[in-house]
Amino acid sequence: MVSEPSPDDSWLPSLTLPQLLLATYTALTVIALVYAASTSSAAFGAYNSQWDGAGELRTVAADAGANVTVGTNVSQYPTSDADGTVAVVLSPAEPYSSSERARIAEFVRSGGTLVVAEDYRPEGNSLLAAVGADARFDGRPVYDNRNYYRNSSLPEATPAGDYPETAGVDTVVLNYGTTVRAGNATPLVNTSEYAYLDTNGNANLDGAEQLASRPVVTSELVGDGRVIAVSDPSLFVNAMLERGDNRRFVRNIVADHDTVLLDYSHASSIPPVAAAVLAVQRSDALLLFCGVVLVGALLAYDRRLDEPIRDRFREYSGREPDPHLSRDGVEKYLSGRHPDWESAQVKRVTEAVIKQRPDRQRND
Repeated sequence: MVSEPSPDDSWLPSLTLPQLLLATYTALTVIALVYAASTSSAAFGAYNSQWDGAGELRTVAADAGANVTVGTNVSQYPTSDADGTVAVVLSPAEPYSSSERARIAEFVRSGGTLVVAEDYRPEGNSLLAAVGADARFDGRPVYDNRNYYRNSSLPEATPAGDYPETAGVDTVVLNYGTTVRAGNATPLVNTSEYAYLDTNGNANLDGAEQLASRPVVTSELVGDGRVIAVSDPSLFVNAMLERGDNRRFVRNIVADHDTVLLDYSHASSIPPVAAAVLAVQRSDALLLFCGVVLVGALLAYDRRLDEPIRDRFREYSGREPDPHLSRDGVEKYLSGRHPDWESAQVKRVTEAVIKQRPDRQRND
């Protein structure tokens, strides 16, 4: 059943209950689709708010005072004035090409800071080698039966000395991570002396496996820049940021940099909506095009608003005022015929009547 319009909404279309339910369902569906297209469920994803995502990493970097950029192409690495930028690579799923590795190496040599977080995939070590770093990820899981968070696969590590990255940090908690073969790099965080590398994969200390303190985070100078190797990308995910002093440690890494570049060029895919927004942000031409389209759409919509107003006027007034009346005459006619209308509504309908006159004259 169609409801009787009130004076305040008489210019709006009336909806039956089925139409209203359909409109509500459509709106909820659109909202759900937009949300799904703007979020990700990929591990380490920058737009994944679940426990294994890295959406909170953007917040940590922004709270440190940096401009956060989600990179989808290696061309976003600056190769000049790079000393104000720290780039973070979380367990890349695909290898970098030779030209891409050269671009990142130039970024480091020019003063940039590169953070590579990896555990078992080979791409992390390939990237370290390409930029000239000496550190390498061991690739075997590290366990600690005495110093751990909930079980031995979440070992607790401690600072190896007084460094800016470990200021205010007492404990760093790993999650099925590995260790770093430091070489000439400086260890920043080490496991306890009760940690061991599980060579045979049975999660037990046996055979030739030995207890020893080993680096899990290292730092080294390369050219004018620096490379930090972190042996567990899980340290940066949402859930693990709340373990130990992980959040403080990550904040220290990105602090004192103007820009934080989160390199997802070879990691999980970016959600479609987020990818579109990033593309527009990087392109002045796309930004201008979207602005022109938006303005055009608003102008077209504004003109179409007159049609419902005129239709409602015809439906509820029964007839239209004399087409030769002046604007004031139309307002007086409407005020007299609809004394319950407010002034704003009278003016709105008057504008609709005046605007339709050229169309009627052409039709005549």
